[in-house]
Amino acid sequence: MKILPIPNDNITKVCDLLNQLIGDVTSKNLFTGYGLFHKQKDMFAVWVNNKVYLRAKDELSIKLKGLGCKSFTTNELNKRFVLSDYYALTESILKDNVLMRTLIILSITQIRKEKLDFALSNVGRIRDLPNLSIKYERALNKVGIDNVDTLRKIGAENAIVRLKKADISASEAFYWRLRGALENRNCEFYTEKEKERGLSKLNEILSANGFRRCKRASKKVS
Repeated sequence: MKILPIPNDNITKVCDLLNQLIGDVTSKNLFTGYGLFHKQKDMFAVWVNNKVYLRAKDELSIKLKGLGCKSFTTNELNKRFVLSDYYALTESILKDNVLMRTLIILSITQIRKEKLDFALSNVGRIRDLPNLSIKYERALNKVGIDNVDTLRKIGAENAIVRLKKADISASEAFYWRLRGALENRNCEFYTEKEKERGLSKLNEILSANGFRRCKRASKKVS
């Protein structure tokens, strides 16, 4: 097992070492200590008092506590500096690349889900979601999907099934618009690998409901 040696004096080295695990890690000074960011937008950890504190809530926080991680209380150098939901990674975790990478990815995934939940919770109507318009909103209304929360619970794949069962046009392009809307992103920017994975999931649900599978992902969403 390879050991990830965390230095005590150089944040650049800390970022370089974390880059070996997940890539694209940067830091930002937080008055006392540093925030560690993935792709310059998701702060998944802080470096304070020569320790890495990983951000975690709910199940992930329980997992970290079970591994012996202690929550951040106050900075020894600045008593007013307090961070909730951050846990100091133990020496045994820092020495286990596989475990540490897994925990970091779980933290980043949790952060992104929170951001997505917040973004979608502030959208009032289906037509206001990315990629959608009143035309798509009306089609979804006909099958009982009349608000954003319902669409999120049902999901893009099952929404397509509902439309097909009601004999309402539900093209693959419609699916990608729904998928993008629920992920708060432009449906034109899915990579080929993402399209392959998404299409596989859609086909599985279509087949289970007696519908013909899509042959391949559309090159252009219209």
